[in-house]
Amino acid sequence: MIINIHYGEIALKGQNRSFFEDALVRNTHAVLPNHKVQKLYGRLLIEAEEKDLELISTKLKKTFGIEWFSNSYKLERDQEKIGQFALDYLKQNSFSGSIRVETNRVDKSFEINSMEFSKQVGAILFNAGFKVNLSKPDQTIYIELLENFALVYFEKIPGPGGLPVGVSGRVLCLLSGGIDSPVAALMMMKRGCIVDFLHFYAYSSAEEVKNSKMNRLLQILKEYQPREFKTYFAPYHQFYEATMSIQSKQELILFRRFILKVAEELAKQNNSLGLVTGDNLGQVASQTLDNLFTTSQATSLPLYRPLIGFDKREIINLAKKYGTYEASIEEYKDCCSLVSIKHPDTKTKVDDLEKLEEEIKIKEIIDKTLNSIS
Repeated sequence: MIINIHYGEIALKGQNRSFFEDALVRNTHAVLPNHKVQKLYGRLLIEAEEKDLELISTKLKKTFGIEWFSNSYKLERDQEKIGQFALDYLKQNSFSGSIRVETNRVDKSFEINSMEFSKQVGAILFNAGFKVNLSKPDQTIYIELLENFALVYFEKIPGPGGLPVGVSGRVLCLLSGGIDSPVAALMMMKRGCIVDFLHFYAYSSAEEVKNSKMNRLLQILKEYQPREFKTYFAPYHQFYEATMSIQSKQELILFRRFILKVAEELAKQNNSLGLVTGDNLGQVASQTLDNLFTTSQATSLPLYRPLIGFDKREIINLAKKYGTYEASIEEYKDCCSLVSIKHPDTKTKVDDLEKLEEEIKIKEIIDKTLNSIS
């Protein structure tokens, strides 16, 4: 069996295409270390045994850069043999619906063009009693004519698309225990970023957090990221102690500015090219346009918000698609929920927040927090 991997967006990269292809080869090999990955004619090929197909499929469905892949059969470039093979396959699977043959002549030196080759294979199936439907067939027989052989397959299995992780640089994601930030991280991975994580915890120790749902959530995210990444656990108590006397509708935005300032220091240490949050415009009071602006002023680094225009249902659907939803909704003592009040200020001002930061000596809090990170 040949696993025939196709990419979409990478094919449009022009002179830089080989850079993206090589990254996809590395990432595919990283998730399938026991299999040789061959780059050939705009596709990747992997030889596999039947017993390994389920595992391979699971891995490839989580490898960004892959548009689709197929479990393909390697045959001679002979329409009679391919037609007979397809006929035997359909009979073995008790198939009785309509069919269509779709040929891609990759080797343009091959003497029969794609349309004619499809007609000849289709004629064999038609003469055997199968109905042909070119617009809405029940089954398509796919044929790829490569230089020395043909690949035949009967299903295209969708991959996650996007770009290979690692081609766009490194970012640091502020990871909460909620639904949004894991999805935001995945969206950045899909655009080729290596994503490091920073999580603020309200527990007594980082070890408690590592034994919580956060560990399960990170393990799910790791499945989509075949490159090495870093995870930081930062205590919340330094900020909490400094703000106990503050009864302010601005406390939540103050906290969000604080975590961005901590994140900025870590990001600079790792040459990260920006920070990532799960913010979504207007979803909650802290995410009004005014408050997002005030929060953004806390850092000099680019702040990426890939979910900014999504509604909650769209985000939930993505979380379910990528498998983070169930872990995200597990009960967890999240810092943001501890800081939240019933009627927060929806139109904070940078000057007001900077005065509060001076009052609580934010620089000292940041330094103490950084020294406590594990």
